[in-house]
Amino acid sequence: MKHLAGLFLSTLSVASAAAILFIYGADRPSTLASDPLNPFHWADAAETENSEAKFLEAVKLGPNVPPILIRTANFYVARNDYKKALPYLMRILELSQAYNGIIFNYCIRSAVPPAALLPSSAKQSRAFLYYLMAHRHADSTKVWDKLVAANALDPEITRDWINHLFELRQYEQAAYTWKKFSPLKKPSILDWRVFPHDHVAISTDPITLRFDGTFNSNFANITRIYVLSPGTYFLKVDWESERITTNEGPFVQVLDQAIPALVGTTLRHTDQLEFVVPPSVGFAPVTIIRRPSQKFDNKIQGTLVVHSIAIEPH
Repeated sequence: MKHLAGLFLSTLSVASAAAILFIYGADRPSTLASDPLNPFHWADAAETENSEAKFLEAVKLGPNVPPILIRTANFYVARNDYKKALPYLMRILELSQAYNGIIFNYCIRSAVPPAALLPSSAKQSRAFLYYLMAHRHADSTKVWDKLVAANALDPEITRDWINHLFELRQYEQAAYTWKKFSPLKKPSILDWRVFPHDHVAISTDPITLRFDGTFNSNFANITRIYVLSPGTYFLKVDWESERITTNEGPFVQVLDQAIPALVGTTLRHTDQLEFVVPPSVGFAPVTIIRRPSQKFDNKIQGTLVVHSIAIEPH
């Protein structure tokens, strides 16, 4: 029966064979002699005898079984023969994500350029790029370029790639990528980022803040980073307010300078602020802020509408 079971398993689909062989391989008291069509017995014998031929037979019987393939790949990796190991590693990536960390590590150690090892699966290709990003690998950009060319991106990896470039202080490349793929479905560090506030209702397009009048709100929940070369710029804010209470109203800040706050009711108008980006900085954060009032009557109420914020060179 076990002989027939081995033959049956070898003819199953990829998914079915992998699932059943995981179970079958976990408890296999029989031997190679009594069950010669079980690829796990061939792999066991191959490891015991250090036999390449027996590993090849195991793969022949279980060509779509990741545990067999990874054991065979390990045989070659132990001999520093990545040329023979890589086909098995790439095959596993088509079948399963369970071994991604091990396989990506082997791929890097193989000395083959990562861009030449991109998995055929778009999902696994993105996982490979994430691995390279986490290890700050020098060839990450080449892998990104191949994903772009293959139209294999998704909103998460586009956002995370821009953030990755920014973290590496490759500000201009981050800005170029952001412009190329904007508008992003998943906001990056270069988009307006809006964080909820319990006492401020926030909406966008245009940015609108409605303070509920029940709290002395400390607000800095709307921000964006602009990539800028060193030099002098103008911050221009087109905005208006309606019945904003307290002596502390919302204002717009860039770097360490700010356009004065709006309080009460003000008609729509544009305020302008000149500021300087110093050398070696490379970017300027812009944030809409309201600081808590120190007065007794400090619970802020009212509405602020910001129609646009722009930065222009001097």
